[in-house]
Amino acid sequence: MKLLCAIDFSESTIDLIKSAEKLGTHCNATLVLAHVMPPDENEIEFQPIIEAHFKPRKKYYTEPDSTEKGDSVPILHNRKYQLLQTITEWLKEKGISSEISIMHGNEVDGIIEQAAKHETDMILLGSHGHKALYQLLIGSVCEGVLRKATIPVVIVPKGNTKKNVAPPAQD
Repeated sequence: MKLLCAIDFSESTIDLIKSAEKLGTHCNATLVLAHVMPPDENEIEFQPIIEAHFKPRKKYYTEPDSTEKGDSVPILHNRKYQLLQTITEWLKEKGISSEISIMHGNEVDGIIEQAAKHETDMILLGSHGHKALYQLLIGSVCEGVLRKATIPVVIVPKGNTKKNVAPPAQD
């Protein structure tokens, strides 16, 4: 079984990964960690929540004060890949195999395309918990994926795993 875990690096990502880890363990599934970089994503963000929770085993990224120069899109792509690699290593320690997939474009279409490309059996999404007015005016990725998906979609609510998550290990 293969599960596509759509990661957006928001606060709901930890809940999503923890839920995917549980489901992956019970189903003996491979997780496809998928991230779609929307066309307007052009700033490099630091993700302390992800790194604090999953503890990178290696330093994959260049420090902000590095003399390396380059276009921000490849740097951003590399940064997202490195964060996904950190999660992959954590999953490996839990005995779960995983793959990484990054693409650029519309988030809803990208998730659907990646699910088809990797022949996944289910899509897992994290909910941001936006209010009804926001959903009405803006819509959501979850709503779009639910409408377009031809395979089951599981939406993990924000804060779903707080009761079951141990605090991050101290160095």
